[in-house]
Amino acid sequence: GTNKLETGNRVVNNVLNWVNNSVGAIMFLNTRSAVLQTISAINYMNWSDNNPLKAGIAFGNQKQFWTDFIKLMNSDYLKTRRRGLQINVTESEIADAASGPQGVNGVISLLLKKGFVLTQFADSFAIASGGATFYRNRINTYKKEGLTDKEAEKKAYLDWYNISEESQQSSRTDRISMEQASAAGRVILAFANTPMQYARLQKKAFLDLKNRRG
Repeated sequence: GTNKLETGNRVVNNVLNWVNNSVGAIMFLNTRSAVLQTISAINYMNWSDNNPLKAGIAFGNQKQFWTDFIKLMNSDYLKTRRRGLQINVTESEIADAASGPQGVNGVISLLLKKGFVLTQFADSFAIASGGATFYRNRINTYKKEGLTDKEAEKKAYLDWYNISEESQQSSRTDRISMEQASAAGRVILAFANTPMQYARLQKKAFLDLKNRRG
């Protein structure tokens, strides 16, 4: 699939590209956005094996915490996420544009891509730091269920990956709505990717409670 629909109109396509790069200019070395990005670390909290108390205990074991942090930070998932700027739809498009022979536009896109470095690493930091306690506690859960160390680590890693894909901003084509990928969405919803994703998650959770599914 694709996150960007071709309108078939050269003028409209040029305007949408201009808007897209304007968003990139706004986000260039944006420290406020980077700091706010770290809040998403709490997405890995739950009311079972990584509740606030157990997460605190896992964090208290600093040697193990930072070992797990480095493992997740250097995982193929986060490396790919940083390299492709798969943080939200707009950044992903800029990264794609910078990878081709676009002349002046390619250079501009490349510079914009470099400007996302703060948001990029704050995103990875949030996923790795919030995920480190979750990962360790989930390993312990699986080991109590009788799995070997290797099996527990593999399953815990997959759980961490799935939660990250569900709760973090993503440009994956199966994670964004038709509205976000539309021509109108490029303009109107440029800064609404996260609120829309969380609104859908909250709606799903509400319907599950209403229909007694959890």
